[in-house]
Amino acid sequence: MVDFLLTQANLPFTLSLAFVLILGVLEALSLCIGYSLVGALDDWAPSDVDVGSHGVGPNEVSGLTEIAAWLCLDRLPLLIWFVLVLISFSITGYISNYLSMAINNELLPQSVTLPIALFFTALSCRYVGALVARILPKNGSGAVSIDGLLGSVGTVTIGCAIKGNPSEALVKDQYQQKHYVLVEPELAGIEFSRGTQVVLLRREGTVWSAARFDS
Repeated sequence: MVDFLLTQANLPFTLSLAFVLILGVLEALSLCIGYSLVGALDDWAPSDVDVGSHGVGPNEVSGLTEIAAWLCLDRLPLLIWFVLVLISFSITGYISNYLSMAINNELLPQSVTLPIALFFTALSCRYVGALVARILPKNGSGAVSIDGLLGSVGTVTIGCAIKGNPSEALVKDQYQQKHYVLVEPELAGIEFSRGTQVVLLRREGTVWSAARFDS
Protein backbone atom coordinates (compact mmCIF):
# COMPACT_ATOMS: atom_id res chain seq x y z
CA MET A 1 0.00 0.00 0.00
CA VAL A 2 2.77 2.44 0.93
CA ASP A 3 4.62 1.66 -2.30
CA PHE A 4 1.42 2.35 -4.25
CA LEU A 5 0.90 5.72 -2.53
CA LEU A 6 4.50 6.83 -3.03
CA THR A 7 4.92 5.91 -6.68
CA GLN A 8 5.71 8.73 -9.08
CA ALA A 9 2.33 8.29 -10.80
CA ASN A 10 0.51 8.89 -7.51
CA LEU A 11 2.78 11.64 -6.20
CA PRO A 12 0.37 14.58 -6.91
CA PHE A 13 -2.46 12.76 -5.15
CA THR A 14 -0.33 11.81 -2.16
CA LEU A 15 0.89 15.39 -1.80
CA SER A 16 -2.71 16.63 -1.90
CA LEU A 17 -3.74 14.18 0.79
CA ALA A 18 -0.73 15.10 2.92
CA PHE A 19 -1.67 18.78 2.63
CA VAL A 20 -5.17 17.97 3.90
CA LEU A 21 -3.68 16.22 6.92
CA ILE A 22 -1.44 19.24 7.60
CA LEU A 23 -4.43 21.57 7.39
CA GLY A 24 -6.33 19.33 9.79
CA VAL A 25 -3.51 19.42 12.33
CA LEU A 26 -3.19 23.21 12.01
CA GLU A 27 -6.95 23.68 12.45
CA ALA A 28 -6.93 21.46 15.55
CA LEU A 29 -4.03 23.38 17.04
CA SER A 30 -5.64 26.73 16.24
CA LEU A 31 -8.89 25.67 17.90
CA CYS A 32 -6.93 24.87 21.06
CA ILE A 33 -6.01 28.55 21.33
CA GLY A 34 -9.51 29.74 20.42
CA TYR A 35 -8.78 30.62 16.81
CA SER A 36 -10.24 28.97 13.72
CA LEU A 37 -8.43 28.82 10.39
CA VAL A 38 -11.75 28.11 8.66
CA GLY A 39 -13.28 31.38 9.82
CA ALA A 40 -10.11 33.41 9.44
CA LEU A 41 -9.42 32.32 5.86
CA ASP A 42 -13.07 32.70 4.88
CA ASP A 43 -13.14 36.29 6.18
CA TRP A 44 -9.79 37.20 4.64
CA ALA A 45 -10.05 35.81 1.13
CA PRO A 46 -13.06 37.55 -0.50
CA SER A 47 -11.88 41.11 0.14
CA ASP A 48 -8.14 40.52 -0.12
CA VAL A 49 -7.85 38.24 -3.10
CA ASP A 50 -8.30 39.73 -6.54
CA VAL A 51 -9.46 37.09 -9.02
CA GLY A 52 -9.81 39.45 -11.93
CA SER A 53 -8.33 42.51 -13.51
CA HIS A 54 -9.45 46.08 -13.92
CA GLY A 55 -10.24 45.46 -17.57
CA VAL A 56 -12.80 42.72 -16.96
CA GLY A 57 -16.10 43.31 -18.74
CA PRO A 58 -19.61 42.40 -17.57
CA ASN A 59 -19.76 39.15 -19.53
CA GLU A 60 -16.47 37.92 -18.09
CA VAL A 61 -17.50 38.93 -14.56
CA SER A 62 -20.84 37.19 -14.95
CA GLY A 63 -19.08 34.10 -16.27
CA LEU A 64 -16.68 33.97 -13.32
CA THR A 65 -19.56 34.39 -10.89
CA GLU A 66 -21.53 31.58 -12.54
CA ILE A 67 -18.51 29.26 -12.47
CA ALA A 68 -17.89 30.01 -8.79
CA ALA A 69 -21.56 29.36 -8.02
CA TRP A 70 -21.54 26.10 -10.03
CA LEU A 71 -18.53 24.91 -8.03
CA CYS A 72 -20.28 25.92 -4.77
CA LEU A 73 -17.42 28.30 -3.97
CA ASP A 74 -19.95 30.87 -2.75
CA ARG A 75 -21.78 28.40 -0.48
CA LEU A 76 -18.91 26.92 1.51
CA PRO A 77 -16.21 28.38 3.76
CA LEU A 78 -13.10 28.70 1.61
CA LEU A 79 -10.97 26.29 3.65
CA ILE A 80 -13.67 23.60 3.63
CA TRP A 81 -14.07 24.02 -0.12
CA PHE A 82 -10.30 23.76 -0.56
CA VAL A 83 -10.18 20.56 1.51
CA LEU A 84 -13.02 19.11 -0.57
CA VAL A 85 -11.03 19.85 -3.73
CA LEU A 86 -7.86 18.21 -2.40
CA ILE A 87 -9.63 15.11 -1.08
CA SER A 88 -11.67 14.66 -4.28
CA PHE A 89 -8.53 15.11 -6.38
CA SER A 90 -6.61 12.53 -4.33
CA ILE A 91 -9.37 9.91 -4.21
CA THR A 92 -10.09 10.16 -7.93
CA GLY A 93 -6.41 9.83 -8.79
CA TYR A 94 -5.95 6.82 -6.54
CA ILE A 95 -9.05 5.09 -7.90
CA SER A 96 -7.93 5.67 -11.50
CA ASN A 97 -4.52 4.13 -10.87
CA TYR A 98 -5.94 1.30 -8.77
CA LEU A 99 -8.34 0.29 -11.52
CA SER A 100 -5.57 0.55 -14.11
CA MET A 101 -3.33 -1.64 -11.95
CA ALA A 102 -6.10 -4.20 -11.46
CA ILE A 103 -6.98 -4.34 -15.17
CA ASN A 104 -3.66 -3.76 -16.97
CA ASN A 105 -1.19 -4.38 -14.14
CA GLU A 106 0.33 -0.92 -14.67
CA LEU A 107 -0.23 2.62 -13.49
CA LEU A 108 -1.56 5.34 -15.76
CA PRO A 109 0.71 8.27 -16.68
CA GLN A 110 0.00 11.58 -14.99
CA SER A 111 -0.98 13.06 -18.36
CA VAL A 112 -4.03 10.79 -18.17
CA THR A 113 -4.82 10.72 -14.45
CA LEU A 114 -4.54 14.47 -13.83
CA PRO A 115 -7.28 15.48 -16.31
CA ILE A 116 -9.49 12.66 -15.01
CA ALA A 117 -8.92 13.78 -11.42
CA LEU A 118 -9.65 17.43 -12.25
CA PHE A 119 -12.86 16.53 -14.08
CA PHE A 120 -14.26 14.46 -11.23
CA THR A 121 -13.04 17.03 -8.69
CA ALA A 122 -15.19 19.64 -10.42
CA LEU A 123 -18.18 17.29 -10.27
CA SER A 124 -17.46 16.64 -6.59
CA CYS A 125 -17.41 20.37 -5.85
CA ARG A 126 -20.73 20.75 -7.61
CA TYR A 127 -22.67 17.90 -6.03
CA VAL A 128 -20.82 16.93 -2.85
CA GLY A 129 -20.22 20.62 -2.14
CA ALA A 130 -23.95 21.35 -2.43
CA LEU A 131 -24.67 18.50 -0.01
CA VAL A 132 -22.08 19.76 2.48
CA ALA A 133 -23.48 23.30 2.20
CA ARG A 134 -26.92 22.03 3.21
CA ILE A 135 -25.48 20.12 6.17
CA LEU A 136 -23.33 22.93 7.53
CA PRO A 137 -24.97 24.93 10.32
CA LYS A 138 -26.21 28.36 9.32
CA ASN A 139 -26.05 31.51 11.35
CA GLY A 140 -29.76 32.11 10.90
CA SER A 141 -32.98 30.19 10.58
CA GLY A 142 -33.95 31.37 7.14
CA ALA A 143 -32.64 32.11 3.68
CA VAL A 144 -32.60 35.54 2.10
CA SER A 145 -33.80 36.00 -1.47
CA ILE A 146 -31.77 38.10 -3.86
CA ASP A 147 -34.25 40.98 -3.50
CA GLY A 148 -33.82 40.77 0.25
CA LEU A 149 -30.32 42.20 -0.19
CA LEU A 150 -31.76 45.65 -0.88
CA GLY A 151 -29.95 48.16 1.33
CA SER A 152 -27.11 45.76 2.13
CA VAL A 153 -23.50 46.88 2.10
CA GLY A 154 -21.07 45.04 -0.15
CA THR A 155 -17.43 45.19 -1.19
CA VAL A 156 -16.30 45.27 -4.82
CA THR A 157 -14.01 42.29 -5.40
CA ILE A 158 -13.21 42.45 -9.11
CA GLY A 159 -12.17 45.18 -11.52
CA CYS A 160 -13.61 48.69 -11.64
CA ALA A 161 -17.36 49.18 -11.97
CA ILE A 162 -18.76 52.05 -14.02
CA LYS A 163 -22.24 52.76 -15.33
CA GLY A 164 -22.98 50.10 -17.96
CA ASN A 165 -19.95 47.99 -16.98
CA PRO A 166 -20.71 46.22 -13.67
CA SER A 167 -18.24 44.39 -11.47
CA GLU A 168 -18.64 41.70 -8.87
CA ALA A 169 -19.23 42.55 -5.22
CA LEU A 170 -19.44 40.42 -2.09
CA VAL A 171 -22.49 41.04 0.13
CA LYS A 172 -23.39 39.41 3.44
CA ASP A 173 -27.02 39.14 4.50
CA GLN A 174 -28.34 39.32 8.07
CA TYR A 175 -27.42 35.68 8.59
CA GLN A 176 -23.82 36.40 7.49
CA GLN A 177 -24.29 34.24 4.42
CA LYS A 178 -22.30 35.42 1.41
CA HIS A 179 -23.73 36.50 -1.93
CA TYR A 180 -21.78 37.49 -5.02
CA VAL A 181 -23.66 40.07 -7.08
CA LEU A 182 -22.98 42.42 -9.98
CA VAL A 183 -22.99 46.12 -9.12
CA GLU A 184 -22.65 49.36 -11.05
CA PRO A 185 -22.84 53.02 -9.98
CA GLU A 186 -26.30 54.55 -10.01
CA LEU A 187 -24.97 57.62 -11.85
CA ALA A 188 -22.58 58.00 -14.79
CA GLY A 189 -19.12 59.39 -14.12
CA ILE A 190 -18.66 57.42 -10.89
CA GLU A 191 -16.27 54.48 -10.49
CA PHE A 192 -16.20 51.69 -7.93
CA SER A 193 -12.67 50.30 -7.74
CA ARG A 194 -11.78 47.02 -6.07
CA GLY A 195 -12.27 47.26 -2.31
CA THR A 196 -14.90 50.01 -2.48
CA GLN A 197 -17.86 49.54 -0.15
CA VAL A 198 -21.24 50.14 -1.76
CA VAL A 199 -24.92 50.10 -0.78
CA LEU A 200 -27.33 48.15 -2.98
CA LEU A 201 -30.16 50.43 -4.12
CA ARG A 202 -32.18 48.57 -6.71
CA ARG A 203 -31.90 45.57 -8.99
CA GLU A 204 -32.42 45.42 -12.73
CA GLY A 205 -32.08 41.84 -13.94
CA THR A 206 -28.81 40.49 -12.56
CA VAL A 207 -27.22 43.91 -11.94
CA TRP A 208 -27.64 46.08 -8.84
CA SER A 209 -27.44 49.85 -8.97
CA ALA A 210 -25.40 50.99 -5.98
CA ALA A 211 -24.02 54.05 -4.23
CA ARG A 212 -20.74 54.44 -2.44
CA PHE A 213 -21.11 53.58 1.25
CA ASP A 214 -19.95 56.28 3.65
CA SER A 215 -19.78 55.00 7.24
